[in-house]
Amino acid sequence: MNNVYGINLIPDNDTERIAALERYQIFNSHREKAFDSICELACELFSCPISHISFLNADTEFIKAEVGLNGLQYVSRSVGFCSVAILQPDLLLVEDTHKHELFVNHPYVTDKLRIRFYAGAPIISPDGYIIGTLCLIDTEPRSLTEKEKKLLRKLADVAMEQTQLRFDNLSLLQQRDEFIAIASHEMRTPVTALKAAIQVLHTYQDGPADLQKAMIEQANRSVNKLTYLVNDLFDTSRLAARKYNLEKTFFDIGELISNCCDFVKVSGKHELDIEGDLSVQVFADKEKIEQVLVNLVENAMKYAPDSLVILVRVHRLAEVLRIYVTDKGPGIGSDQLPHIFKRYFRSENGTPQAGLGLGLYICAEIVKQHGGEIGVESEQGLGSTFWFTIPMTA
Repeated sequence: MNNVYGINLIPDNDTERIAALERYQIFNSHREKAFDSICELACELFSCPISHISFLNADTEFIKAEVGLNGLQYVSRSVGFCSVAILQPDLLLVEDTHKHELFVNHPYVTDKLRIRFYAGAPIISPDGYIIGTLCLIDTEPRSLTEKEKKLLRKLADVAMEQTQLRFDNLSLLQQRDEFIAIASHEMRTPVTALKAAIQVLHTYQDGPADLQKAMIEQANRSVNKLTYLVNDLFDTSRLAARKYNLEKTFFDIGELISNCCDFVKVSGKHELDIEGDLSVQVFADKEKIEQVLVNLVENAMKYAPDSLVILVRVHRLAEVLRIYVTDKGPGIGSDQLPHIFKRYFRSENGTPQAGLGLGLYICAEIVKQHGGEIGVESEQGLGSTFWFTIPMTA
């Protein structure tokens, strides 16, 4: 890149740095009060006339927020002071541009802005990439105390935190929109089937008994599917509102697993292989823990349909019981594992997807409210093991 400084402005990791910036979807975005407020605070704290927050891509410095620059939004990376600031992980401090070899003949010093003082604190992503800067500018030479330097770095950290918060909010909005589309699709299918079954029953009220039986079974399946979806939505709403009350009692873990066995037998295809001490008593909400176990077994049946035997193992630790559900299915990709318990996440392993992506999220929240932990271990081609812990004492 040709530039006014006569030095290399491209760090060795620039490709990765730009990729990190692009993840945040902030370049070319609109003005936002939160970022403006950081610049306003910087000017107030340092009694400085100009402050700005900038992000740099391959060739342009995008000014996300500013005070004192009269709405300036873009600067060529070949000219911007911030192009130099991102070359180092610490504060770039130029107390007097007239005495600094890189800036003394800069057009923003000799013309236009008449910059005499510049301080740029790098905005560093959590994975260590400098994606932008928080800057102070003055038309008079000045210096910063060690305390002021530390404060400017802290403000740059705040700018990064706001960038991350903004990205998280965008992700939630995107997830919400995707969820609405998924929920609409998932609910439309059983509603359509239910409507069709009712229409057939209405049209052929005196029709063959086997036809009526088939339509009633279809209607029941559709109602059960809708009930399942609505229950997931209701559970998620209560969890978000912290209104998910637990009714804890002591009960034998073997009784709970026995109920789950009955559920699997009804499916007619899979069987449970159970290991461990089933006489152990736990202190928990039996109905909710059964919901967790049934959900994990259902997932194994759904995503590992050819794993006809599902292993349920009970392991007693110091004060908690750990329950494992293992299948010999296709496994889960390592890129999906960190997201498996997130709300709306649906696994992609070649199996036709169904549901709202809420089941494992609800399981995780139930376990957490019991003070337990939940996790998954998986390797593609070798199956998956989901596990959770529940307390044995009150």
